[in-house]
Amino acid sequence: DPFFMSVASDTDCWMFLTSRGGLTAGRIDAERSLFPYETVDKLQHGHFHTGPQTVIRLAGNLEEHWEPLNPHFDGSSRYVRNIYKSTLGNWIVFEETHVEWNLRFRYDWRACERFGWVRTVHVENLGEGRVQIDVLDGIRNILPFGAPLALYQSTSSLVDAYKQVDGDPASTLASFSLTSKILDRAEAAEELRTNLVWSAGLPKARRLFAASTPHEFKRGERLESEGILKGQPGNYYLTDTLSISPGSSAKWYYACNVGQSHTEVAALQRVLQSGVDLGKELEKELKEAGQNLRQNIASSDGLQLTGDERASSHHMANVLFNNMRGGVFFANDTVVTADFIDFLWTRNRTVHAKQQTELGKLAPTIPLSKIRAMAEASKDPQFLRLVMEYLPIGFGRRHGDPSRPWNRFAIHLKNEDGTPSLRYQGNWRDIFQNWEALAVSFPTFLSHFIAKFVNASTIDGFNPYRVTRDGIDWEVEEPDDPWSFIGYWGDHQIIYLLKFLEAQSRVFPEELREFLHRPLFSYAAVPYRIKGYDDIVADPKRTISFDDQLAETVASRESKLGTDGRLLQAKDGSVYLAPLLEKLLVPVLSKLSNFVPGGGIWLNTQRPEWNDANNALVGNGISMVTLGYLRRYVQFLLDELASLPQESIEISLEVKTWLSGLEKTYRAYGADMLAVHRNDTIRRDFLDAISGTFEQYRNAVYAKGFSGQEPCHVKDVVSFLSTVLPYLETTLEMNRREDGLYHAYNLLDVSPESSDAKIEHLYLMLEGQVSALSSGAVQPSEALAMLHKMEQSPLFTEREGSYLLYPERELSSFFDRNKVPSKEVEANPLLKRLLEDRNPALLVQDAAGTYRFNPDFSTTDDLDHALHALGQVKELQNLVETSADEVRELFELVFRHRSYTGRSGTMYGYEGLGCIYWHMVAKALLAVQEVAFKAWTDSDAPTANGLIEAYYRLRKGLGFEKTAEAFGAFPLDPYSHTPPQGGARQPGMTGQVKEEILTRFGELGVRVESGQICFAPWMLRESEFLTEPDVFECILFDGASSLVKLDKGSLGFTYGQVPIVYVKGETPRIRVVEHSGQTTEHEGTKCPPSVSQDVFARTGKTARIEVEIPAQLLR
Repeated sequence: DPFFMSVASDTDCWMFLTSRGGLTAGRIDAERSLFPYETVDKLQHGHFHTGPQTVIRLAGNLEEHWEPLNPHFDGSSRYVRNIYKSTLGNWIVFEETHVEWNLRFRYDWRACERFGWVRTVHVENLGEGRVQIDVLDGIRNILPFGAPLALYQSTSSLVDAYKQVDGDPASTLASFSLTSKILDRAEAAEELRTNLVWSAGLPKARRLFAASTPHEFKRGERLESEGILKGQPGNYYLTDTLSISPGSSAKWYYACNVGQSHTEVAALQRVLQSGVDLGKELEKELKEAGQNLRQNIASSDGLQLTGDERASSHHMANVLFNNMRGGVFFANDTVVTADFIDFLWTRNRTVHAKQQTELGKLAPTIPLSKIRAMAEASKDPQFLRLVMEYLPIGFGRRHGDPSRPWNRFAIHLKNEDGTPSLRYQGNWRDIFQNWEALAVSFPTFLSHFIAKFVNASTIDGFNPYRVTRDGIDWEVEEPDDPWSFIGYWGDHQIIYLLKFLEAQSRVFPEELREFLHRPLFSYAAVPYRIKGYDDIVADPKRTISFDDQLAETVASRESKLGTDGRLLQAKDGSVYLAPLLEKLLVPVLSKLSNFVPGGGIWLNTQRPEWNDANNALVGNGISMVTLGYLRRYVQFLLDELASLPQESIEISLEVKTWLSGLEKTYRAYGADMLAVHRNDTIRRDFLDAISGTFEQYRNAVYAKGFSGQEPCHVKDVVSFLSTVLPYLETTLEMNRREDGLYHAYNLLDVSPESSDAKIEHLYLMLEGQVSALSSGAVQPSEALAMLHKMEQSPLFTEREGSYLLYPERELSSFFDRNKVPSKEVEANPLLKRLLEDRNPALLVQDAAGTYRFNPDFSTTDDLDHALHALGQVKELQNLVETSADEVRELFELVFRHRSYTGRSGTMYGYEGLGCIYWHMVAKALLAVQEVAFKAWTDSDAPTANGLIEAYYRLRKGLGFEKTAEAFGAFPLDPYSHTPPQGGARQPGMTGQVKEEILTRFGELGVRVESGQICFAPWMLRESEFLTEPDVFECILFDGASSLVKLDKGSLGFTYGQVPIVYVKGETPRIRVVEHSGQTTEHEGTKCPPSVSQDVFARTGKTARIEVEIPAQLLR
């Protein structure tokens, strides 16, 4: 089956293509395309009309033509086809061999900054005699620059009318342009940029543009070079007669670039006419682009050389796509001073003005540590807050491609002056997961990631939609856009923040504890207002209103102050600052204010969780997924605060009151823990109490903000957390199913008319198992038993040897839908009356006698509108009043909308029915590794060994362990999901890459504890060690290449861009080699603190670390 893939580059060039050759490509974004940007289903057929096309015949033979890689391939044994992709991800090759003619044809795509996308073509003579061939080769359907995306996707014939192709008579260059901008207004508008194509390697070839060219070539007509093409899709063909000796090849190039001005065109024309060897020039630029990309990957420790080439190459791909999605640091902790000053001015002009003199004294580039020291010395907490948020990250882009067209990507790598653009943007729930993996290689930025995260959280405990280098952004509801909505997401907020905190606690524990009491952190002033509890109970799906007045106030502040105007202000007009402890407590308090004993965390903020295909869980859904992560978060805070029992920390008065109010309720109902978890009425009383406390807090801070701060004793926080922890653990245990697995989501039934809060369980889901395993509450021995049960459960599919998001189930056919039971219809007076009156407002009876609801009903709202209209009819009023509720119940009986989880239950792709979502499988892999590590540290060898075996069974189901045929795509590349009806879908920028980067370092036994790097590969396989000597080509933190010789029985990788060499030995020992040549040896598995800090800070002092691994430790 055809599959979809992407090709990476070191620059802003992007390409998406299918295994059939259909493609779209361009620079920066979809608006700047070389070929039409269309959805993947259309690109799968794009090879019929877009992209490369080749026709070859033996010279003089007009009877037989060979069209390599043509779309009508019949599988004939005369031809052998292959597709190759480089492990670096930047080079795709299509190949076909004509067995009878002894000719091999291949073309490839690569990109470089200077020339854009480059297609290289080879024709190789495999025979023993010279061969002469006539060739027509080219690229079809090249877009003019400036063609509006939406216009050519919907009205391409209009765009065609404006197209013009101009051939440069003095070179191979051709311009693909619009004659003007396409407007409906009566005004002249020039389009002064063009897309360009030029060729090299066939100096005598004739150049043609018309779509009829291949047909004319096949007929043997004489083809002459063309100079212009008007009002038609643009193509670029070359035709020539080639003589190729045995074992030799003919080779030529096409270079395609986007959006070039007249100045840039003139510069290129000079190069093309200069006589320089254009092929060599192209190869030089392409080689440099590959080196740049390799250096990008190396900076985040993506290079490894082990005996498991697949695992090492897959790790490289994961790091590449993690960098593409979340970005990568410009040059370690180097700051471009001009960029930092621009960041400061953009964020807060008042702070910028205060610091302007000192900033003007800085060198063009400086270490970030120097700016942090400068901020500390200034005694200005606002300046330090902004320094802590600054991240010199570039190269990232929002995930989006033709297989997820609702997401729009943009790759901005350069500023207008050509300097690197150190900018990023992403949904906060996406970008922070990529930064979690990035922090493994750049741990000195952990505190900056945490600051960026918590500074984007709101006073009511949630996070806005998007974070950018310039601040935060939120969604605004647009009535005419069905995809437009507002709300807050859930579980990401807890687990992603927790992962940063856990890492910070291991790497720089003292810094984390210091920040707990320092008022350096802000609140996002998102203009959303969560409604009152009574309103939420009445309609839990519509719980947030947009505060237009606050939005106007924020916009006014922003225009004067900068984007810090989007943050909560103190009474003096400055940004309100709180200590880290408060910022860590507020999301916990928010979740605990929506806790349903026995059920989970109530999803009542209009947005779902990680799996947003479960979007219909909003309102009635309660999440065990979030509860599992919350349990781990609470335990982490307890562990961290245990070392600070005597301290008090000043926090906002309203937050302290909120905490006290919740603790009072939790303590009161904790006296009979089982009752509040099992009795519907007591559960409702509890929910009313905690929700009321939350509402009181919201009312206070929405109206006037925070009134001040006062000391809060750490022991009081510990007491509160200790009180709530048993609730979370009891609920988790109650949601263990009879089969030993865990519920992921439940349904909550509350209403103003009832005094109960009832819980209904939903079907089995993989994410419930992942959360339970990650919660810290499931002990290793229990986890091992649970994993065995998972393998026997309907979540496991033999088809892929992996786990579905949910068990497969069949949907009703269209013919079986909307069948209303006749017994219920005949028992309902209103429905009987309407049928007697032949009124189809609610119900009809078909020719077979089956009752059906009105076919124009989609939702219960439609039903309610119809009932309301009928209630206006005088003779029906009484019937509507007495029968309407029964009609609604009947509608629910037929369609079961209450248990509808969302898109996940109605689509057969993405996160839908029968699908494997690889990110969730990778989450499970990481969770199993974490539990196995606990068993190993507890010296429970049998359980640890069992969990390690389960880990590798789970890993075996991932793509890189499979053949291309089994995976349905290049197996080393990460993909988003695999539907039941085909191979892997959505290439590249999936959250899976983050999880697998973490598990890969876990497999290698790299861990940091108490600020020291540990090398203890407790789960590493012996097959990872080389069976032959080799050379590890790595790139150091300063960009220099380093060749590390590896002996048989060793392996190499980098950490902090320091080469690490493992060798098999007898006892654990570490040998540190410094750049000065000095070496030191250390017994055991831990690097000394000084060496660890050097590696974290990338000082360059440590040249290499050699680790002796006891052979008996290996698997």
